[in-house]
Amino acid sequence: MAFAGPALEDGIAAYQQGKFEQSASIFQPLAQNGDATAQYLLSCQMINGAGLAANQQAGWEMLDQAAQGGHPDAEILQARRLEATQGSMHDIKVLYEDAARQGNAQALMWLGLDHLQNDRMDDAREQFENAWAAGDPRAGTMIATRFAKNRQEREDWLRKAAQHGETHAAAYLAKDYEKSDDKAQAMGWCAIASGLPGHEANVDWKEIGNAIAKNCARLDADMTPDARADNRDKVDQFLKSFFAEYQPWHPWRPCVIQP
Repeated sequence: MAFAGPALEDGIAAYQQGKFEQSASIFQPLAQNGDATAQYLLSCQMINGAGLAANQQAGWEMLDQAAQGGHPDAEILQARRLEATQGSMHDIKVLYEDAARQGNAQALMWLGLDHLQNDRMDDAREQFENAWAAGDPRAGTMIATRFAKNRQEREDWLRKAAQHGETHAAAYLAKDYEKSDDKAQAMGWCAIASGLPGHEANVDWKEIGNAIAKNCARLDADMTPDARADNRDKVDQFLKSFFAEYQPWHPWRPCVIQP
């Protein structure tokens, strides 16, 4: 096991590059020796048939070993599998709690929602704040819509969440601004909530314009042509400012095979 670290890094690098036969050959001996990360990634390959023959049963058994070894992503997948098969709620909660102790944002979100459903509001907010700190922008939307004490706090949280890629937050902001006289922000948030952004390197302004025309044009339909043109210029400026500071937090994805 003395050389497990560098070997594991080589396996992860091969996995991320899509060299699945190579990664599997590296992970197999490490998994046999109890390395939970190797077990988790190898189980993903076995379940998906990437780099070796697909074997669902053996893959899930390997995933269970990784979960028992405390790998948080494996614990999340096992918890979800138990949820889908009406497994023990106690076992599900234990898996989420252990993953949460390791800072897993998905697990922290689950605990926050569990507390919320059971009216443990202080505990719920604490877990949502932990999930936010761990990089889950959905937590910002939950804090804004369930715990904000005033309109400004609500808007601040929703803006931060939207800035990190949470389109549900943008949808709430679009609704809020639809009730105001600021049609430019209403239309801008509407465009973002319609499926934008998603252009992290190059912003496709034509696609944004199409989204505005298709989903958001009703918001300034009652304006005169000149006022509408002026409003659309303001929408463009709003979106350019938004994209200039856009820093999406990528959501957790189970058993990611493609790099």
